[in-house]
Amino acid sequence: MSPSISVYVPSHKRPDKLSTALDSILEQTYSDLEVIVVLDGRCQQSLKILEEKSKKDHRVSYLLNESPRGACNARNRAIEVAKGDFITGLDDDDVMKSDCLEVYMKNWSDDFAFICASYDFTGEVANNLTGKSFVIKENDLIKMNYVGNQIFTRIETLKAVMFDETLKAWQDYDCWLRILKITGKSSLKLNNKLYFVDVDPNRESITTQSNASKGAIQFLQKHASLYDGKFHVWLFNDLANRRQSIPFWLLLSLFGTSMFYRGLYLSLKHSFFHKYVINCKNFFTTIVNAFGGRS
Repeated sequence: MSPSISVYVPSHKRPDKLSTALDSILEQTYSDLEVIVVLDGRCQQSLKILEEKSKKDHRVSYLLNESPRGACNARNRAIEVAKGDFITGLDDDDVMKSDCLEVYMKNWSDDFAFICASYDFTGEVANNLTGKSFVIKENDLIKMNYVGNQIFTRIETLKAVMFDETLKAWQDYDCWLRILKITGKSSLKLNNKLYFVDVDPNRESITTQSNASKGAIQFLQKHASLYDGKFHVWLFNDLANRRQSIPFWLLLSLFGTSMFYRGLYLSLKHSFFHKYVINCKNFFTTIVNAFGGRS
């Protein structure tokens, strides 16, 4: 009997996107799964979609928060009732590629606390580099969230940690960091691009700029010991997460690190070279990927 996988989906009043996200899960080549959707706030259109899909497919179930309680509460409610051997998540505005879960299962190893994957961008930046798979240790994760917003792990691992509902933002980053610390293991980032993620700057976003800033400060306070003497690293991640320009002094402090190049890109992106930078990045990435380049 093949291991079962639980997929949790928090959703907040985005019925059209929710329907697309659900279809991408139900059409997976790996079919031994359950989907648990938590509606964070009543939405009749979303409820109708879920009622119809749960009648057609027994793998779909859903819970409802009558009034919004936050994405982390929604995730945690789903995780609490999940029954799979493994678990992963999907945001309601993202899409899984059809072999996502199958690739995760084929690459799973208990040597790692969790595994994660790359993704294809949709929106303003339409390309993402295809690189090598690499190991992420706790010290690596302190520098930046190399993981992304989803992991694949054994269900007991995530149930033991859960998401911190007191944080205004950076909740996924915090969760991944705590998993590595508690398990004492590293994680594996696959080179496979298993999702389509919308990065259009005009898209609807649940996390406000204000909450993103507050969440970054809460994160720093919670993990202060890890950032002793590395305040500039935290500040860079905060500004990058909120898509803000990187000050020149901060860019210089990152010189000689991998973050410097990302910071340089973000600085140019926020200048009058904006469209030129985006077009060059898309063109360069397309060429590199076409010739099997490495990141």
